[in-house]
Amino acid sequence: MAKMAKKKPRFLRIGYTQYSKLGLRRKNKQKYRKAKGGENKMRLKMKGHLRNVSIGFRSEKKTRGLVRGLKTVLINSIEDLKKLKKDEIGIVAKVGNKRKIEIAEHAIKDNIRLANLNSKKFIEKVEEERKKIEEEKTKKEEKKSVRDKKAKEALQKKEKEEEKNKETELEKAVKNNETDIKTNVEEIKQ
Repeated sequence: MAKMAKKKPRFLRIGYTQYSKLGLRRKNKQKYRKAKGGENKMRLKMKGHLRNVSIGFRSEKKTRGLVRGLKTVLINSIEDLKKLKKDEIGIVAKVGNKRKIEIAEHAIKDNIRLANLNSKKFIEKVEEERKKIEEEKTKKEEKKSVRDKKAKEALQKKEKEEEKNKETELEKAVKNNETDIKTNVEEIKQ
């Protein structure tokens, strides 16, 4: 008897949630349209194709739009953070690093929870980055000071050599003058 080939189970297409419902890898016009085509695979609810929107996909009204059971408030500054109530949770807006650090420090101080920022980890990360930058600066300064010392030593050596050269030139000139004077004196004597 011949061996029978095993059938592989058919699963939904991997990553089907990543694409819009208007077509494969389409980025513009990403809003849902009902499938109305006669042989549309989505409308026919075939395996491996995107799901259709239908009743039962919506969340409960009580918890709809809440994060961890709390209302969300967008935080742009410390003033917004101070206005937070007990039944609200903060979401840090798209702000710069400087303001984000201020917000995180204030949240730690007042024990305020933020939905999209772990304050302690963020501050630790920022401090580590600062330490790395300071270490790099000190290394650069050390290298610079070593270069400066070497350059100063080289300049001093050049100056000493120039002084020696000047002295030797002066000595040669003096000797030449002496020999000239002697020859002149001998000529006068004759």
